[in-house]
Amino acid sequence: MSKLHQRVIDGPFGPIQVSHDRWPSVVARVQGSGMPTVTVVPDRDHGAMNINGHNVPTTRKSRTRTAVVGDRSYELRSTSLRGAELRRNGTLIAHARGTFRSYAPGRTIPGLDAKVTWSQGIDPTDVAVGQAMVIAFGAGGPGAVLRTIFFWYDNLT
Repeated sequence: MSKLHQRVIDGPFGPIQVSHDRWPSVVARVQGSGMPTVTVVPDRDHGAMNINGHNVPTTRKSRTRTAVVGDRSYELRSTSLRGAELRRNGTLIAHARGTFRSYAPGRTIPGLDAKVTWSQGIDPTDVAVGQAMVIAFGAGGPGAVLRTIFFWYDNLT
């Protein structure tokens, strides 16, 4: 039986509890006071999101991830190796800053160590969806060079 790991991070509306399982089924759950519960299956290339039991459609382009929740469209866009912006309907609502540990071989949850700085004018749904997207899809993108290095490292060890 797998062990469920938990951590608490500071959020704009109080503490956010992140529960995650790294193996065998990688799943992360984000919840907090007044926030909807968001469950994600983390992966930089493929991932899934669920809010209060309802599947959320997500799409991936070269440097962006998009999730549509009701009439809101959330976009997580890489801006650097360890940085990303989160937008809601085109408006910037947060900056995320990741760590180099996110790119370590065997890392199953890319954005677990990322720090998110929130803008004004957000609500609990923005925080829940945004934090879940950062955890699931990571803050920043490793780029072609690091991706190639880690591919060969994973396959040769």
